Amino acid sequence: MFSRPGTLHATLCCWFLLMMTIRLEAQRIVLGNPSMEGEPGKGIIPSPWFIAGGTPDTQPGIFDVKQQPSAGRSYIGMHSGKGFLEGTGQALQQPLKPHTTYVLSFDLAFTAYYLYPACYGNLAIYGGNAPGDTAALLWTSGNFTHTDWKRYHAVFRAMQAWRYISFWAYPATPCNKSSFGIALLIDNLSAIDELIPPVVTATVKPCSCGEVTDGSITLHVTGGAPPFQFQLDNGMWQTDSVFNGLAAGPHNGKIKDSHEFSATVDTVVASPWKNCLVVFPNAFSPNNDGQNDIFRPKVYDAIHDYRLQVYDRWGKLVFSSQAPGSGWDGNVRGVRADVQSYVYICTYTDSRQEQHMLKGSVFLLY
Repeated sequence: MFSRPGTLHATLCCWFLLMMTIRLEAQRIVLGNPSMEGEPGKGIIPSPWFIAGGTPDTQPGIFDVKQQPSAGRSYIGMHSGKGFLEGTGQALQQPLKPHTTYVLSFDLAFTAYYLYPACYGNLAIYGGNAPGDTAALLWTSGNFTHTDWKRYHAVFRAMQAWRYISFWAYPATPCNKSSFGIALLIDNLSAIDELIPPVVTATVKPCSCGEVTDGSITLHVTGGAPPFQFQLDNGMWQTDSVFNGLAAGPHNGKIKDSHEFSATVDTVVASPWKNCLVVFPNAFSPNNDGQNDIFRPKVYDAIHDYRLQVYDRWGKLVFSSQAPGSGWDGNVRGVRADVQSYVYICTYTDSRQEQHMLKGSVFLLY
């Protein structure tokens, strides 16, 4: 649906405020010990994880499982078969909200031998209201056989206020190698985040002039799950949302959140002045009417080593500055200066590393 031109701005503003409100209220449930840190052992798992079923193990090193952790120093390994299921779980710091969609990320790997020969891995995630409760199947990975760590993003919808979550090695199909032929390793869990797709917008600082690359773009995110990563023009990902030293022209910004949901924005760095120069006015009127109240240059260049000095007709210094944005307001030691012509001398180095000296006069009037 398209908004009429007269209502588009108001619609966008309301939508932006709604997104900000949603982001502030979005639920985030942090799991305890998400990288499953603990001493390796048979049939034991690190706190606050509990055994939901069977005898899951803290790895590596148990039953000759040698896979290195994807995060930290340890992880949990499980195997299952017909009539024997292994699982681990955790009490949630706050219950899932009914009729709410969530995303949870973690690393999974298969091991071809876990005390017994294995055929595949398959993870099932359940919600419940007691340790080991499998009241609601929230998500399954499907059969996998990759032995290196792979990142999974489980998107599920809670229909009730479940207070526990559990993870199971679940036999989806028979294994002809052994009765305990479903084996998996799990590590590096994220928080459980309410799923709100991210949206990205951009704030743009134009180039000073057409010959310099001092433009910048700042990316802003609403929605999504922090921490975020930022990218410009398919370059390297970074944690800083600001990109400096940009040339005039079109640019493409991209962000991704902690669950690898992404969003893009196209924007343009403008160059309002083609030729690089510094221009001073020949008069100013510090009468607080909002027009020409400050004597300072218009700078269309990336300059440095700037210095401005202003003298009265008797050669007395009345103002000095080393910042182009800091100008003279017509006062000398808190007293209004006389109406007359003043002389200024300005020195600076331009973007081509050439030194300049500008001299001229400016008339002060009220």
